[in-house]
Amino acid sequence: MALKGVTPLLPSTVQPARTLTYISLRKGKRKSVKSVVKRFLRLHCGLWIRKKAGYKKKLWKKKPARKQRLRQHVFCNRTQSKLLDKMTTPFWRRRNWFANDPYQKYHDRTNLQV
Repeated sequence: MALKGVTPLLPSTVQPARTLTYISLRKGKRKSVKSVVKRFLRLHCGLWIRKKAGYKKKLWKKKPARKQRLRQHVFCNRTQSKLLDKMTTPFWRRRNWFANDPYQKYHDRTNLQV
């Protein structure tokens, strides 16, 4: 006999969790959130950039113009940038110099308040 109309105690959809470890067990230091490090890039001026959502999903059904738009990078706003700074350690916030860096012209911004 099946029970009908009984709702589960926990919702079926699982919300993504970006938990920040405030104190590590070994050294007592803060840890970076790995999903932030993988998905975002911090420019030296303090802005964070990311790819658009769905840029790798179901490309066979998307038109070329839409695929081109999805490949572009997007700047995060001020609130998101502050949150991402809190979720990473100073190692990820320092300036890095790479040979042939494609983002070199975006690292230093003039007349921009963040």
